[in-house]
Amino acid sequence: MMQMKTVREVCDLTGVTRKQLFYYDRIGLLKPTKRTGPQRAKLYGPKAVERLNLILMYQKAGLHLIEISEILDCGSLRAQQILCQAIERLENESAQIQKKICFARDILSSMDHH
Repeated sequence: MMQMKTVREVCDLTGVTRKQLFYYDRIGLLKPTKRTGPQRAKLYGPKAVERLNLILMYQKAGLHLIEISEILDCGSLRAQQILCQAIERLENESAQIQKKICFARDILSSMDHH
């Protein structure tokens, strides 16, 4: 069984920064499993580390933290709806970026003719 991990160990294990980890705690996305000692040091258990890995996976897929929070805390049907909406949002963003690239190419092309 995996033992409790310190902030440093979780950061080393997952590649997140202390700042990210503390931010996730502050917004309620990932709370430490328990706190210990006079400094109230944060410790993370296996389920918290697993949740963090899911957060990172969804972030890599381009989801916003609010979407991730809702996915992690709701049923699978609602999670699928959120993912579909996120995919649609990402496709729209991609289309907008493609338009900007085409416009920038047009500008570059017009510069070549001057």
